[in-house]
Amino acid sequence: MRRTSRIAIAALAAAALVLPLSACAGSGSSGSGDGTVELSFFHRWPNEPKHSYYADVVAEFEKENPNITVKVENVLNDAYKDKIKVVAGSANAPDVMFTWSGSFVGELVKSDALMDLGPWLKEDKQFADSFYPSQLTPFQVDGTQYGLPVGMQSKLFFYNKDAFAKLGLQPPKTWDEFMTVLKTIKKSGQTPIEYGAQEQWTIAHYVGTLNQRTVDPKVFAADQDPKKGTFTDPGYVEALERFKELAGYMNSDMTAVGHEVARNAWIAGDAPIMYLQSAEVGYLKDVTFDYGTFNFPSVAGGKGDAGELTGAPEGFAISKNTKHPAEAKKFLEFLLSKQNGTAYAEKAGELSPVKGAVEEAKVPEISKELAKGIVDASAMTTWLDNAYDPQIVQAYLSETQLMLSGQQTPEGVMKAVQEAAQRVRDAS
Repeated sequence: MRRTSRIAIAALAAAALVLPLSACAGSGSSGSGDGTVELSFFHRWPNEPKHSYYADVVAEFEKENPNITVKVENVLNDAYKDKIKVVAGSANAPDVMFTWSGSFVGELVKSDALMDLGPWLKEDKQFADSFYPSQLTPFQVDGTQYGLPVGMQSKLFFYNKDAFAKLGLQPPKTWDEFMTVLKTIKKSGQTPIEYGAQEQWTIAHYVGTLNQRTVDPKVFAADQDPKKGTFTDPGYVEALERFKELAGYMNSDMTAVGHEVARNAWIAGDAPIMYLQSAEVGYLKDVTFDYGTFNFPSVAGGKGDAGELTGAPEGFAISKNTKHPAEAKKFLEFLLSKQNGTAYAEKAGELSPVKGAVEEAKVPEISKELAKGIVDASAMTTWLDNAYDPQIVQAYLSETQLMLSGQQTPEGVMKAVQEAAQRVRDAS
C-alpha cells in the first residue's frame, strides 16, 4: 500500500470516530414509570465485529428480561479513556461500564466510582468460580474485586509463514536472531514490520515489553509503585534504544498511521510481521496466507524473564451510584456467561476468561493455543499504560512518539519520565 493511500485511509478512519460523546454524561439508569428499568451500558467498541456482538447480546438480554431495557453508548479507545474518567464518579454514571485492569481500574476506584463486587461474588460462588482465577486478580484493588474480565489478552508477533518459508526464516527466540530475520526481509525489498504509532497506546505495548525484558525485575516492580518509582535504571534507556533499532525495520510513515490501518496493511501482505494482540484474531479472517506467532525475543544481557507474556485482561464494572444494582448485576452475569463467552470467541475472535468457553468454541486452532498460552503463563507483564500513574504514562508515550519521528532521544524520553515520576512521588 502506498503512503498516500495509507494516509487517506487513516484520515477516513479518524473522521468515522468523531462520535457524539455528550449522551453518556446523562445516561444514568432510570425507571420509566411502567415498571421497566433502563440500564446504561458504556463500552469502547463502535467498530465491528464487537459493535454488532454487543448489540446482539443486549437484544437477547432484553428479550429474556422484558422489564429491563439497556441503553448502549460506545466510543473508541482513547476517547473512552477520557470520557469514562469524567463520568464514572458522577450521579449519571453508566450502570455497567468497560474498564481495563491494573492502574486504570485503580484510578476509577480512587475516584469512588465503582461498586465492590466481593459480596455478590461470595454469594454467587458458581459465577465467581466460572472464571480463571488469574484473570480476576488484575481487577482487584487492595484485595477488593471491582471488575470482572470479559477478554484475556496477550501481545505477540504475528508473522506470515509463507513469506518466512520463501526466505528460509524461522521465528526468532533471541534479539540477535530477530535482527537477522529483519535484515533478511529488508534485503529482499520488503518492509519487515508493519506498525501504526499514531495512537500512543501501541507504543506502550512495545516499550512495556522491552522494559520487562531489560530491567531488573525488582526495579521493574518497584517503579510501578507511584510512591517509589524513579525510572533511573539504565535498562530503561537500553529498552528505548532497542525500540529505536526496531523502528529502522518498520514502515517509514508509522507515526502518521493508526493501528487499524497498519493491521489492514499487514493483512494485505505489505509486511511479514506485526505486533498484535491475541484478541485481534477476529480481524484476521481475510488473511490469505498462513500465519503464526512468536513471543517477544529475549534481549542479550536483559535481566527480565524472557518467557513472560505481555498482556492483561479487560472487562466490566458496575457503578457505585447505580440506582438498579440488582438489574446491573443480572446484566453483567448474562454478559459474562459461558454461553456468551463462547459466542464472544466465535463472533469477535476474543479469548474468554470463562473456563471452557474458548475450548468449546468453534474457533481457529490458533485461538485455542493463544488462550492456553495465557492460562499457562507463569507471569504476565501488564500493559505499560495500565502499570503506571497517568502522568508517567503520558510523559512516556508522548516523548517516545517524538523519538520515533526523530525529535527526541532515548535519554531525553527518560528524563521526561523521571521528572513526571518525581511529580507523582511529591504528590503521594
